[in-house]
Amino acid sequence: MTDATLSPRATPASDVIPVVGGTFAGFLEEVVRPEARPAVSSSAVDVLRGALSAGPASTGLVVGRVQSGKTLSYEGVISLARDNGFAVVVVISGISNPLLAQGQRRLRKDLAAASPAGWTFLDPADNLQGPDHVERELTRVKANWLDPATPQAYKETAVVVVLKNYNRIRDLADAMGRVDLAGVRVLVVDDEADQASLNTLVRRGRESSTYANLKALRSALPNHFYLQYTATPQAPLLIAIDDALSPDYVRVLEPGDGYTGGEVYFGGESASPLVHVIDAADLQAAGNPSGPPPAGLRHALQLFLIGAAHVVAGGRPETRSMLVHPSRGTADQGTFATWIRDMKATWHDRIQHAADVDPIKLRDEFRVTWTDLSSTFPDLVDFDSCWNALGFVLNNLDVTEVNTRVGQTPVIHWMPTKFYILVGGQAIDRGFTVEGLTVTYMPRGAGMSMADTIQQRARFFGYKARYLGLCRVFLEPDVRDAFVNYVHHERDMIQSLRAIQDGSDTLKQWRRRFYLDPSMRPTRASVIDIPMARVALADKWITDRTPVRGDALPLQDALEAAVRILAGVSWDEDLYGHRRGYVSPRVALELLESITAPSVLAEESAQALALALARLADDPGNEHAIAVYWIRPDQVGRRTETSAGGVQIFQGRSGEYPGDRSIGDEHPGITVQLHAVEVESRDRKPLGSFLVTAWHVPSSAAAGWIIQVGG
Repeated sequence: MTDATLSPRATPASDVIPVVGGTFAGFLEEVVRPEARPAVSSSAVDVLRGALSAGPASTGLVVGRVQSGKTLSYEGVISLARDNGFAVVVVISGISNPLLAQGQRRLRKDLAAASPAGWTFLDPADNLQGPDHVERELTRVKANWLDPATPQAYKETAVVVVLKNYNRIRDLADAMGRVDLAGVRVLVVDDEADQASLNTLVRRGRESSTYANLKALRSALPNHFYLQYTATPQAPLLIAIDDALSPDYVRVLEPGDGYTGGEVYFGGESASPLVHVIDAADLQAAGNPSGPPPAGLRHALQLFLIGAAHVVAGGRPETRSMLVHPSRGTADQGTFATWIRDMKATWHDRIQHAADVDPIKLRDEFRVTWTDLSSTFPDLVDFDSCWNALGFVLNNLDVTEVNTRVGQTPVIHWMPTKFYILVGGQAIDRGFTVEGLTVTYMPRGAGMSMADTIQQRARFFGYKARYLGLCRVFLEPDVRDAFVNYVHHERDMIQSLRAIQDGSDTLKQWRRRFYLDPSMRPTRASVIDIPMARVALADKWITDRTPVRGDALPLQDALEAAVRILAGVSWDEDLYGHRRGYVSPRVALELLESITAPSVLAEESAQALALALARLADDPGNEHAIAVYWIRPDQVGRRTETSAGGVQIFQGRSGEYPGDRSIGDEHPGITVQLHAVEVESRDRKPLGSFLVTAWHVPSSAAAGWIIQVGG
């Protein structure tokens, strides 16, 4: 466990409402689309309100979705912070120079549009200004803010954007520590806060360099407010509660209209036509660099080109991009880039020689692709117009490797009159925005299937509703399955975090519980510092084998509770004389919590069952989803305590009777059995009579949970 070594937190105010001033108004007017302004405004106010209410040195967790506008959110918060007396803003952005440069350019452009004279931008890595320029400028900014004679218009807010690198953060901490910032409000935004910031050596009893220097930076800021921005909050939520970076409160960002995320691609009952599974032949071809390109890659490229030709033929200059995301190996990335460049050159040459036979075959091939796209995008420009525009598209198409194979990772300068195909691995995993992305080809496996890693690969999410039908995603089967599983995980997690946000408990008080498919891990093990248990509910009975514990309800009390809870059930009789009825998950949850002994409810399997029932209860279509069997309703069975102090409640097979374990097998959902039993000790002493529940979760309703254990 790690101790927080920050300044003592001020007593939180009950509620502090931020002032909406000219800078924020300018940001909304100049940067945000009109239709998005209400959502951006309310979320920025809510985020800063949470920080101000929590008090200095507090840590807030701001959870968005991948490619949902987190940058726009914290730009809004920064603009609002200036209106509320924040003299300094530190943005910890990116683990690579291209990502840092991307973030710097956007911040400068958008904040300057909001208030042209309201900012001074500091680059700690700019040695041309001298090694002490950050200290010098911060001293000037501080003096102006603290001097009552300085007009408001002349009080610049210093914006410092720093690479998430331990050397850069250490140098910034040293510089800021030399400026007495007492009385100066500082906002710290940790972008992609689950990446690199957390202590990766906690299990070894040490501190990783970046984490240690972030703590030093925070210690140098007596009056700071720390915001963790991420779309994948698993890691910040699973570090120790007393860790210096453990969040105190949470704010969930709701995506704006037109956002297309995991629910769109992977949340439906049937497979989406936008998602293609890469077949085995493609994967084999990818392993042979000297051979022809995989057929799936060829089809993906044609889909992208037709989609790009559509915007050209329609006379609407718009950026369109394709992303090829193979393994992390730069050699593999080079192979795919070569294949794409070769196909580009060949097709461009053939289209220019339209009289040849070969171009006619190519034209027919593209016509099939056009038909494919038109099935999901009915407004697609006619094929002849698209075909005629292909030459222009190919002539204005850049194919770029986003890696360091031939030198420094390139910076992409997006233009609406050009088209882009980016080939890369780790450099485009997280935080990298691909403008106008329509087609993604990802021939790489899920690997260790960490939930946060899988989700961060979804560069194809975003605000694409207007042209969603032009989008396609090509994935390996295990990656597709991982995304499907992640959608369920994210849905449950967001729901839990919203409840914390809207309730009276804090994140410090919340016992961590996540729905997570057994095939996935929540995050990298190196940062987890909360005791967690994995519970898989699949094709198994969950039963209270120890009803004789002191906290179990006596039989009569339990029967009265069961009759009350099940009062509205319409009972019938099954083949073996048991009473059978159907209830909603909410009724089943009440039954579980009312009858089961508290000591049993505290066990991980019972907690997981309660979570599964609560999850099902959110769907109004599950009104009669749970089968209830009252086993031998007119009898009280006799059971003997086992040597382990438990009770085996199931009656076994006898004659034509298949045994209690088989009752309810035909039900596709969760089944609960009620058993009235009289228990005696092994030496025949009566121990009491109890109503015991047994729950069956079939494979079709399989679920997995991560549950915090201990204190």
